[in-house]
Amino acid sequence: MAVLKEVKKLIEKAGVKQVILQFTDLSGGLHSLWIPSERLSKVAEEGVHTDGSSVAMVDISQSDLKVKPDLNSITVLPKTIFSKEVARVMCDLYEPESERQFKLDPRFILKKTIKNLKKTLGSSVNCYTSSEMEYFLFEKTEEGIRFFDQGSYLATPPTDKGADVRLEIVEHFKDMGVLIEKHHHEVPPAKSELNVAYADALKTADTAYLVKFIVKLLAARRGLIASFMPKPFYGQYGAGLHTHVSLIDEKKRENLFCNPKGNHALSDTAMHFIAGILNHAKALAALTNPSVNSYKRLVPGWEAPVYISWAKYNRSVLVRVPPGSKLRTRLEYRPTDGSCNFYIAYAGILAAGLDGIKRRLEPPEPVEEDIYKMSPQERSMRGIEVLPGNLGEALEEFSKDKYMWKTLGKEFCEKLVELKRREWREYNVMVHEWERKKYLDV
Repeated sequence: MAVLKEVKKLIEKAGVKQVILQFTDLSGGLHSLWIPSERLSKVAEEGVHTDGSSVAMVDISQSDLKVKPDLNSITVLPKTIFSKEVARVMCDLYEPESERQFKLDPRFILKKTIKNLKKTLGSSVNCYTSSEMEYFLFEKTEEGIRFFDQGSYLATPPTDKGADVRLEIVEHFKDMGVLIEKHHHEVPPAKSELNVAYADALKTADTAYLVKFIVKLLAARRGLIASFMPKPFYGQYGAGLHTHVSLIDEKKRENLFCNPKGNHALSDTAMHFIAGILNHAKALAALTNPSVNSYKRLVPGWEAPVYISWAKYNRSVLVRVPPGSKLRTRLEYRPTDGSCNFYIAYAGILAAGLDGIKRRLEPPEPVEEDIYKMSPQERSMRGIEVLPGNLGEALEEFSKDKYMWKTLGKEFCEKLVELKRREWREYNVMVHEWERKKYLDV
């Protein structure tokens, strides 16, 4: 009730007319229901029903779902976003006639995994994350689309034509109380990166969806297309979503990954967490890289991590340990891309790391050499394996990982695999332009 009172004061003060109720599906799609602000109190208590079958969450024979806002996630959008004052809130999904959370709700999957973390390491321990959100800007042409600029890494205006777009984005987020710690042009043409401030994993996932929503909206207003697609064009670098993670004891304000006297200045907990991620890396790919296009990015030679290894400085590995002060000691999981569902990806990374902690797994020695330059024989001798080469392989690996299924939930995993296998089949029967060029003269 206290939260509801504060929220009512907030929206009344801001003159909010409409509230957007948002939730995600298993593929990471963002869905919106709009309600008048005066209905928010009732909807927060009772929820609002929607057709789950239309967003591929349930079968049409049992299609009703109840959407309930998590008022802790409410954000008043700047007045310049829409013509009227609007607030946005992320929602949880419930079964239609009960107060039981819907088992396939991605947000519920992350909350359940965080609960498992607290049960394992203590109620004051939380998972903190941050993502380097990379996106491309395209302009429309009669032939299709083309890069908005031809800038390169850390390009400066006017070469970096996307700078003005980023400035608008950053100022809007400042007005919403969201800190973008830094932003810049990335390596390929027309690609930008936004670094969202570190926070607990649930809040970071909520914010990541807000970022995608606002970035796409503001780009569209300029006649541009903002895309988080992992690999839009052959022969160019792709777009990733490097995910930083640490475990924080919020009561003691201690980072459980930090030990200045430990091996590599990391705690045993951090080492076990790394080992857990490496142990489940092949299955984890289905959660952090869940699209057909993901695996066009995850190929050697394009600064994309494909080799299952870790290091402190080396960017050709799967897990890196970036430099940082005690409280900012963290791991960087590098494969993730923008086609993921943020809740599912964070839950998968946390679940894998937790298994390493529970089983006290030890990682191999860090690999500080450029793995891309190693021969297959050298990688084999050092026990360096490779991620799945396509979505089909990733789904096979995920289907074999009994721990992930038990931890995330059998019903959720079955539905996710069903949806993604359908996507993989659709892709495999398509005839692509490359095939016509290659085989038309046969």
